[in-house]
This record gives sequence, structure tokens and C-alpha cells, in this order.
Amino acid sequence: MPYQPKPKPSREIHPRTTSGQAQKTRTRAAIVRAAIPVFAHHGPDIPVIDDFVKAAGVSRGTFYNYFQTTRDLLDAAMEQISNDLIETIIPAVADETNPVIRLATAARLFYRKARLDPVFRAFLGSVSGVGHLAVTRMHVDLEEAIAKDLIKVKDIELAEAISIGLMVFALRSSNVETGGPERAREVVRAILNALGANPGLIDQAMQVPLPPPTPPGNP
Repeated sequence: MPYQPKPKPSREIHPRTTSGQAQKTRTRAAIVRAAIPVFAHHGPDIPVIDDFVKAAGVSRGTFYNYFQTTRDLLDAAMEQISNDLIETIIPAVADETNPVIRLATAARLFYRKARLDPVFRAFLGSVSGVGHLAVTRMHVDLEEAIAKDLIKVKDIELAEAISIGLMVFALRSSNVETGGPERAREVVRAILNALGANPGLIDQAMQVPLPPPTPPGNP
């Protein structure tokens, strides 16, 4: 009979190990949270590590335990601030079968968050992005819209550039906050028009009710 090694008994995780891992997670999250307003105020290129150390109230050594460069921290901040929001948007569009309406509703919720949360808006404006998860979800909706012939732009990369570019530049406008919900509809309508969606479908997408907003500072 061929040799069968005995399975090693599973090692019980010591409570101190679990506590230590939880503390590391909290410390990393605290550094990222503190970095968001720094990036929002100064942009992605001006801040240095000492700015983030001071904002988070940690030592340089502690900072380097989690991030080697300000770029690493910027990537983590973008992931957190955007992905947290997208995680709240996904349930709001989960039951919608039309990809154009899903895309429009998600874009309206994204814009509304930026309108109501100045730090969120300033951060996205300073880094000129919307986050990896937002791009991933948008890609899925655009691919389905193209496959179902619901938009005229058939190049997925061009469709993404239109969607992201219009949103990013719209968030840099001086009247994002004062424009209200109608401004959000104008921005999303412009995106759908540029993608070549049917006017009737665009009108339908603009009439979808949105869930209540969360307070600023939350996703």
C-alpha cells in the first residue's frame, strides 16, 4: 500500500494572535481613513509620508509596516472610499434586468454621494478616478448593453472612457453641490446620450427612484 502521510492536526489559533491581527486591521484602516482628507485637500502628488503619519497619529515605523510608498496608500484609499460605496449600490440595482438602467442608476447614486459628501467629491476629483470595483461593475453593464444592442458605441474601451471621463470631469464642476438631483440627471443623461442609448430608455432610466442617501462620511 502506498504511503499515506497522516494529516497534521489543525493548530488552534491563540486568542492573542487573533487580537493582534484585528489590531493590525484596525490600524491599517485608520491610516487609510486619515489619508483620504489629506489626498482630497492636497491631491495625489504633493503629500509626503510625514503628512499621513501626522494625520493618522502613528509613527513612521508603524506607517511602513503597512505601506511602503504614498502611492500604495493612495491605491488603498481609492479602493476603500470607492468600493465601500459600490457595495451599497450593488443591492440597489440587483433586481434591475436592463443593463443601461443599472448603469444609469449606479451612476446617479455615485454622483449623489459626491454631491452630498465634500471629502468624497474632493478625493475623487484630486485623483481623477472612480475606483476598481466601480470600473468592474460598469464594464459588466456596458458589455451586456453592447451585446443586447442597447447602446451604439460598440468599443468597450471607448464606452468606458466616455462613462468615466464624463463622470470625473462633471465632479470637478463648481456647481456639483448646488446643482442638486437635477444636475445628476443631466450628467447621467449626457453619458447615456454619448453612448448612444435610445432616448426613451434614457427617460425611463431617469425616472427610477433612488434609495435614501446615507449621511456624509458613510458609504
